[in-house]
Amino acid sequence: MSRRRLAAACGLAFAVMAGCSPAGGSSAPAEPAAVTSSGHAAAVSGPRRNAALLAALTYVRLWARPTLDRTAWYTGVKPMVTPAYAQLLADSSPAQVPARAATGSPRLVTADTAVVVADVPTDAGLIRVTVASTGGRWLIDDARPVSAP
Repeated sequence: MSRRRLAAACGLAFAVMAGCSPAGGSSAPAEPAAVTSSGHAAAVSGPRRNAALLAALTYVRLWARPTLDRTAWYTGVKPMVTPAYAQLLADSSPAQVPARAATGSPRLVTADTAVVVADVPTDAGLIRVTVASTGGRWLIDDARPVSAP
């Protein structure tokens, strides 16, 4: 992917995660987590689910850059993650990242209005990404390789 296309995709991802349109339109307030009468969390709608999947893919693309220096790498991933996960990543070295590229589209594992879990394929295997709806934005709360069965 060219730098221009990656920048456009990242810009779109940030706009979607911030809850606004790429053209700068306003957004509706974040949806509260809905619970069905059986006590289960309600499923997230198509557009919001797609925004969460896009956030997962964009994060993995930014994360899977092991040749960057620590500062540049952390600066790239920090805006996409929850504060708690950012603290964990602050001590990480990009040289320890096993992947160099995302190799396909994310696959939904579970989803409700507050949390989406997706597997993102990379050249080093699947990365399971947990995306949380936080303050009207989809932020990464965890990412780790999927262990082989």
